[in-house]
Amino acid sequence: MLFTTCVLFTASLTSTVSAANANIFSDIYSGWERVSELPGEVNALQESYKQTLEQLNQTSAQLGQAQANVEAFKAQNELLLAQNEKLTDMVSKLQNDQDAKSATAKRIQTMIITAVSLILGYFILIRVMRWGMRRRSGRV
Repeated sequence: MLFTTCVLFTASLTSTVSAANANIFSDIYSGWERVSELPGEVNALQESYKQTLEQLNQTSAQLGQAQANVEAFKAQNELLLAQNEKLTDMVSKLQNDQDAKSATAKRIQTMIITAVSLILGYFILIRVMRWGMRRRSGRV
């Protein structure tokens, strides 16, 4: 039984060794190629990092400029709102003044029409009264 175990163990070792038949020179050459390609890859990664860093700086500058623009727009908006409020007050005052002028003009117009009507009515009444008195007195 010990003999059988030893034979099986030896057979498994030899079959593994034959299956792992590798060329040591090609392995060394492949390893050397990988090692020789590493500096190029590192340089490419460094260049990519520099480009990314530049893009980050540009984006950061653009963000700062955009924030400054937003603040300027906010200040301008507040100023325009204050001006709008002043203009609204001025328009309402002007509207009130216009309404008052219109009411005064209408009142004056009514007074003038009334005065002219009274004067015309007075003259017409006097003429009618004279005509009526002449007719009664028989002088027509």
